[in-house]
Amino acid sequence: MNYITIDGITCSGKSLYAKILLKKNKKKEKKTIIIAKDLFLKSRLKRIRIAKNLKKNLSNQNQIHYNQKKIKNVLNFFKKKNKKEIYFQNLYDRKTGKNILEYSLSLKKIKTIIYEGIYVNEDLKNFFKPNYKILIVGNVYESLKKKIERIRDKKILIQNVVEEFIRIHLKSFLKYLKKENFDTCLICKDKKFFSIKNGKNTQIKLINNFLEKHAY
Repeated sequence: MNYITIDGITCSGKSLYAKILLKKNKKKEKKTIIIAKDLFLKSRLKRIRIAKNLKKNLSNQNQIHYNQKKIKNVLNFFKKKNKKEIYFQNLYDRKTGKNILEYSLSLKKIKTIIYEGIYVNEDLKNFFKPNYKILIVGNVYESLKKKIERIRDKKILIQNVVEEFIRIHLKSFLKYLKKENFDTCLICKDKKFFSIKNGKNTQIKLINNFLEKHAY
């Protein structure tokens, strides 16, 4: 089994590139599936409560925003190479913001798993060594803009989204990024992806520049 990880800040193009990669693999007759980490998000209501409680030290986004138990269950399923189907309930539905989706998965004939989302390499550390690690380098301002555009719930204010983005997402991802290495780094322009040299350092610099101007 081959494991490809696609990582990057929020709204950087991870899901889009995963779909492009899936299409390429299908042309080569490679049996490939995508596991989107957003399926394991906690409900929007729970994350809104977190955003409203930013006085506490909530710096580890991977732990506070994602259901770690479900992530470990699916990774254990891969590790045991169990050919039986695994079934999940109460996964995250982006349209409603609730944990209502159901998902079944079988590894029969699967050759490659694309695991895309934030902190995916951190998730895999106690389970697998990815065959190929990809970082999508994102413009921090564009990322925040898209995050604001995605607001679907009147219960959360724009200022809460900005606070969460700065104090949880960027600071947490920056710590993670400094510890990780990647096989290739890409940047998305007009829904097309291009290689970028020193992409990890570029992303670190972009985040630091943003935090120097706007962190508080």
